[in-house]
Amino acid sequence: MHTAISAKLRPPQHPTAEIPRTALCGRILAAAGARLVLLRAPAGFGKTTAMLQVRDHLRQAGRPTAWLTLDRADNDLVRFLTSLAAALGPLVPGLPDPAQLEARGPDRLALALIDAVAAHPAPLSLFCDDFESVHDPVALAIMGELIERLPPQAQVILGTRGVPALELGRLRVRGGLLDVEPEHLRFTEAEVDVFLRQQQGLPLDPADVRRLYVTTEGWAAALRLASLSLASRKEPGRWIAGFSGSNSAVVGYLAETVLARQSDVVRDFLLRTSVLRELNPALCDVIRGREGSGAILRTIDRAQLFLTPLEGDRSQYRYHGMFAEFLRAELVHHMPQEVPAIHRAAARWFAGEDRPVPAIEHALAGDDLPFALQLLARHAQELLDQGRVRLLSRWLDPLHDRGQLDEHPMLRVVHAWAVFFARGPRAAQRLLERLESRADPDPAVRAHRMAMRPLFLMLNDRTDEALPLAEAVLAHVPSDQAFVSGFLEVTRANLALIAGRYDEALRLVDAARAHQPSHASGFNLALSEAAEGAVHLVQGRLRNAIVGLHLATNAGATDATRATNGNVLAGVPLALALYEAGQLGEAERLLAIYIPLTRGVCIPDELIVAHVVMARILAGRQDADGAERLLMELERVGHLKSLPRVVASSRLERVRLLLLQERLEQARDELDRCAAPVLWARVARLSYRANEVETYDVACARWAIRAGRPAEAIASLNAELAVARRARRERRALTLTLLLSQALYRDGQRNKSMRLLATVADTAAREGYLRAFLDEGAQMLQMVAELRAQCATRGGVELSPGTLAFLDIVAPRSSPSRSEEAAAVAGPPLGGESLSRRELQVLRLAAEGLSNTELAARLFVGETTVRTHLRSINGKLATRSRIEAIAVARRSGLIA
Repeated sequence: MHTAISAKLRPPQHPTAEIPRTALCGRILAAAGARLVLLRAPAGFGKTTAMLQVRDHLRQAGRPTAWLTLDRADNDLVRFLTSLAAALGPLVPGLPDPAQLEARGPDRLALALIDAVAAHPAPLSLFCDDFESVHDPVALAIMGELIERLPPQAQVILGTRGVPALELGRLRVRGGLLDVEPEHLRFTEAEVDVFLRQQQGLPLDPADVRRLYVTTEGWAAALRLASLSLASRKEPGRWIAGFSGSNSAVVGYLAETVLARQSDVVRDFLLRTSVLRELNPALCDVIRGREGSGAILRTIDRAQLFLTPLEGDRSQYRYHGMFAEFLRAELVHHMPQEVPAIHRAAARWFAGEDRPVPAIEHALAGDDLPFALQLLARHAQELLDQGRVRLLSRWLDPLHDRGQLDEHPMLRVVHAWAVFFARGPRAAQRLLERLESRADPDPAVRAHRMAMRPLFLMLNDRTDEALPLAEAVLAHVPSDQAFVSGFLEVTRANLALIAGRYDEALRLVDAARAHQPSHASGFNLALSEAAEGAVHLVQGRLRNAIVGLHLATNAGATDATRATNGNVLAGVPLALALYEAGQLGEAERLLAIYIPLTRGVCIPDELIVAHVVMARILAGRQDADGAERLLMELERVGHLKSLPRVVASSRLERVRLLLLQERLEQARDELDRCAAPVLWARVARLSYRANEVETYDVACARWAIRAGRPAEAIASLNAELAVARRARRERRALTLTLLLSQALYRDGQRNKSMRLLATVADTAAREGYLRAFLDEGAQMLQMVAELRAQCATRGGVELSPGTLAFLDIVAPRSSPSRSEEAAAVAGPPLGGESLSRRELQVLRLAAEGLSNTELAARLFVGETTVRTHLRSINGKLATRSRIEAIAVARRSGLIA
């Protein structure tokens, strides 16, 4: 295991003077049922110490624990997953090996890791300290999903300076969160007295202790700093009386006092090495220009001057973050002329150790531009191939803004690609235009520049312009530019897919694959596999699509950003395919990772699909508010980014949900807001992934059927169905057929409707298109039940065993009872108005297998109340047991 990773897994040393936080630890230990314990407070509030004490209690009780200290480097998803897997590995047998990252891809590894932890039968506690360092949306989404999927006996304890971007509201409502805030972490006056007078032996009056307690508000770091200063005060009471100010002023004042009392050698060492995020004797010797750093580190360690060992043998250290910030400010104030030289020395040391990332960081910080550019020229292309686009963007953005990339055309190209994939095509537009205006004669630069434009146009919904340009550009790409050629073939394949030329798209995918041996670009491979998977999905080959898209999300991914930003073109379609197959859990887990990315890069199809699929999952759980929030956010992004198709698609999905709720007038109003003839004419002419099924014409047909005017929809649906079949758009044809069968059913043509439904059921069963039926709501379930009943009668519709089994999944049958037989004859109710929201919640939880006792605990009510709800549900559904009620509710579409 890499030294940097292994160091993160070792809990820090307990402080020499430590107050037992008995009440705080008792509160945390009593929350055994909480999935997440969140200790959040500013620096120096004793979060780490409290976590160490809780860990000690758990270990004494025989509970397995793991520790992980996070840092800014964990915003690289590869680093984050490697650290997380390394921490949990000793506790969870069968955990994926981080060494498989290149073969499996970070997103697949993340899901496998979560699955392994979710299936772990034994108790465990994972402590994650300094969690505020993590702000990458994908890493946060993975941690959120891990917490969501924890088994009952597992717990995550996070220490952080702020509120992390996790789904805390949902956890809090379910009783799965213990939130330990600053007021809980502050020392009590009694604890302050024990610390200062008993442990530190300071001769303080109770009044002095009280005054210091009030001034510091029980802030542990300030109290510790105060104790160091008070140790040499002859009149501590007078010093305490003059001590005041905000937290930052307190820390600054006391840290300066502590620093001033060190020897010249130690003080110089502290200031010069404050720029380092890791300290070891060899590096510190280089920074100082002299030997002897090991002895000084040991001296500082013994003096407890906010130095944390990173290794068991105490060969590497880091400063406490708050203390390091103060030291850096002092360095800049007292030795400003030394700062660039210190960074430059660090840059050369790291470069000599073949660690280009910290080397470039220090070279840039030291304004050593020639050396930084030399390192970037040597490593930028490799880092781009690894997908380190956020890192490259952070480095290259200021260099570009200052004109320092003007003489480095290939770095300008790398910068444009990095911004393209880190922040989306719109953010990269200015960079691309500048590259085009410079018209650099270098063939490689020219090839990259030309390849960007058609992709830029395609991802900005300007397909008509992109199609001819991509073909023209390919003819001018030099034969030795395999990466660019492969990239253009992938772009052309996606454009052919949008144009409905599916055979051509597949041929271009094969051509793109042919370039892979000469340039091992996992990103290009992922895009080519994604394009093929998308063709399968359009043409109704759902099983093939899932296999291909799984491969696309894994292809060559060696780093978080490639597996997320790059693979959003594969990950979101995979989530859609899994959703269509009824694998809602898998789809939701993917979307938890990809939705933040779609908002960042704003590719219209992926943006629409991700939000719409997630909204349907939430609506299926009866979380109408959550579904509406997602659609509102989608619409907001569409307006903000001037993407009219995104806005219109959000409204179309709202129409569908309103119709399922039988809110016809609101649905009609929303449908009228979607009317945009020019937009929908373009959508009808092209094969956009997000609007392959859901278009304005389809929404109008749905409304007519629900509004009791099915005859108006039949003609248009027949015409649309004929067009879809001629174009081999089988997924669209499937939904159109289901709508047509509903229109015929409501128009009184039931025999014709049943024959049509039987035909489409055979097609759907072969590929597993489950959600196409379920998403049509209660009427479709009633029709499926009627079709199933006809199959049981002599002379009725004949269906294959596979289709019958498929229909049983669509509308499960339970053991016969009089109430269920009556429900089968009459058909399930078409809405859930008869059940209250609370009764629906009880029914959904009961369907998950919860007992009355578990229901009461989950809902924070008594068992008597639960039994009352169940009796009411049985009365309203004409059932005699919870099993019958669940069966009827599922057939009715009231619960999933």
